[in-house]
Amino acid sequence: MADDNTTSEQFGSSMAVIFGGEQQVNKMADDAGKLLADAKAGKWAVDEETGTHLKRAVTRIQDRLADIGRRANRLERAPMLGNDDYAQRVAQHFQNAMIADDQALIPVFRKTRESLDMLKQAFDEAIKHYDASDEAAARHFGPFEDRGPS
Repeated sequence: MADDNTTSEQFGSSMAVIFGGEQQVNKMADDAGKLLADAKAGKWAVDEETGTHLKRAVTRIQDRLADIGRRANRLERAPMLGNDDYAQRVAQHFQNAMIADDQALIPVFRKTRESLDMLKQAFDEAIKHYDASDEAAARHFGPFEDRGPS
């Protein structure tokens, strides 16, 4: 076994591909943050029905990731492979692959979950802005009157 972290880094990077890789997860986090900032600034809005469907889709993903997360948290600990030097090195390599840097599985997994939280917040904000703009339009134009057939 090599003394450097090459093996564990490659394994961690391979595992990060499960979530699209570190770069894609970072882009997702950046995009979710921008959507949230734009929603808070009132730059976009979505009607409640559409927003609810979008939030439901994100919630389903979050629920599945929560199930996985309960098991994935165990990966933060070095596996108990034995007491000899080789077993300890293998266990350390495995643990490094899971948590050593931003490309490792656990940090990528957590960032994915944080991004989904931001998306839900963005949808909530966008729904609020849609409702507010709808109310403002109703005040400006007055109530809609259905006068029947002409």
